Amino acid sequence: MSADLTAATSPADLVTRFGGSARAALATVAGGAGFFAVTPQAPYDDNLTTAEQAQQLFAKAEARLREIGSDKGAMMFATILLRDISDVAEFNAVWDAWVADVAPPARACFEARLASPAMKVELIIVAACAPADTAG
Repeated sequence: MSADLTAATSPADLVTRFGGSARAALATVAGGAGFFAVTPQAPYDDNLTTAEQAQQLFAKAEARLREIGSDKGAMMFATILLRDISDVAEFNAVWDAWVADVAPPARACFEARLASPAMKVELIIVAACAPADTAG
């Protein structure tokens, strides 16, 4: 075990949490990686298309990336959860535009029953980031 790990009083000391509630942090950072999920702007509007909800996700993701000392170009992995997998082409069109100016991350896309029937897409991101004590 390295000296850095033994200096911590517990493994939890190695994790920095950003915002959130008693249920979940908005983001976590450990070992130079940040982890978070974003949803469309609440309250979720079922009248918006998947592409429009995705645009909301991307804006929230970029803000969260900045908060943890990262940026879009440092994304390492994205998990895309679609309410209806038949919307994947619509999602891909806006995703491709969003990542056009960076090297895109690895990604996976799944159909899933999301927490709200009005939510059409959710995004989980893992990104490289500055150590928490130097972020932001």
